[in-house]
Amino acid sequence: MVWHILRYWISFFIPVFYKRLQANHLENIKVKGPVIIAMNHPNAFTDPILITSLTHPMKLKFMARGDVFKPGLITSLLESIGIVPIFRIQDGGKEGLKKNEDAYRRVNYLLSKNSKIIVFAEGLCIQERRLRPLKKGVARMVFGAFEAINNEHLVVVPIGVNYSNPSKLRSNAFYNIGEPIRVREFIEAYRNNPARANRAFMDVLEPRMKALVTHIQNPDDDEAVLQVETLCKRAELLKQQLNPTNLEHDFRVLQQLTEKVNAASLQNREVLGEFKTQAKAYFDALRAHNLRDWLFDPSQNAQSNPIHLVSRCFALLAGAPIWALAMIGNYLPFLLTNYITKKIVKNIEFFSSFYIGIAMIVFLIYYVLCFITLNVVFASGLLTFLSLFAFGLSAWFSLYYVPFFKKTRGMFVIQNNKVLVAQLSSQRNMLLALINKL
Repeated sequence: MVWHILRYWISFFIPVFYKRLQANHLENIKVKGPVIIAMNHPNAFTDPILITSLTHPMKLKFMARGDVFKPGLITSLLESIGIVPIFRIQDGGKEGLKKNEDAYRRVNYLLSKNSKIIVFAEGLCIQERRLRPLKKGVARMVFGAFEAINNEHLVVVPIGVNYSNPSKLRSNAFYNIGEPIRVREFIEAYRNNPARANRAFMDVLEPRMKALVTHIQNPDDDEAVLQVETLCKRAELLKQQLNPTNLEHDFRVLQQLTEKVNAASLQNREVLGEFKTQAKAYFDALRAHNLRDWLFDPSQNAQSNPIHLVSRCFALLAGAPIWALAMIGNYLPFLLTNYITKKIVKNIEFFSSFYIGIAMIVFLIYYVLCFITLNVVFASGLLTFLSLFAFGLSAWFSLYYVPFFKKTRGMFVIQNNKVLVAQLSSQRNMLLALINKL
């Protein structure tokens, strides 16, 4: 019951925080038999929540750090929504590791009922665009589960979780689902030599998971990859006749650009170093003038002509009353959610999880208070309901209105500063020439 209530309530907030949420090959999970899902873990509780929303009505279970399971209400709540505690040596010490036997028994029981269990194979949560080395315990758990439930249909499905920016409002999330690995194909080798079979299994799983994420080989190149993507992604999508709004197409191009930088990091360090120096100057200049790179992209800035700008201004004027209604009805809980989240969250990996959770509570309380107040003012349930509906609808409208306003403002800046445009366009062209050399 708790899971279903939370599932429907959170479905209002996920599309607010994440502009696009998409998965491919969901059929690899939605099978009748038991499934262990091996997933990377950049974004705390958000990772399993988003994939669970995509697979609805199927209910996924997942393993989480045992040290958050405090006796009482918290533990009951976590277990009711399908979370199984797992302990690491740094979390619960040797006593915690002993408790893992109970956790594995719980997992095996769930798998015997054809459940789908998410395992975070890296063993840690960190916001990096790379796959960390997988924990050896994954293979032991998989083979232990096979032996316990004796089900030849047990499969391990690798998933790569890819965010445009995990902790940023209105970012994208793409779940790249790989081909199932049939555990039974390793069982004979496991029974002959468990240690060797464990290594063989991990040698299959790790490269498959790595292929499902944009893996930046060298951490020193993280910013360079983001800059190359900013400069080239849209042009590459159009060049390859791909859909910019399709996150699977988006991932395909991002992976190509990431591999370009990975290769340059090994073979062309001098050009890559020059690119980093010039890119820093270019993006610093953009930030200084509160501008975005797309304004200088020839495939997009053709829109920045006077007629187009005038039409955008009329659209902004027409939408201003709706935006104002959104501010009246939602700005206070929005500010409160931001304030509480930033006050509580110390690790960036937990930002979106807490933001969504706090928003669910704050907006519920706020809208209940609004309902009581408006019902007294209007003395009409219908008018009260229509007012709250208008607040919600206008809030959704503002998610698109505000970026539209910012883009229009940027267009005006470049229309009225030809010297700046010429300077930044020249810098951009030099960067594109360096990228071609990579």
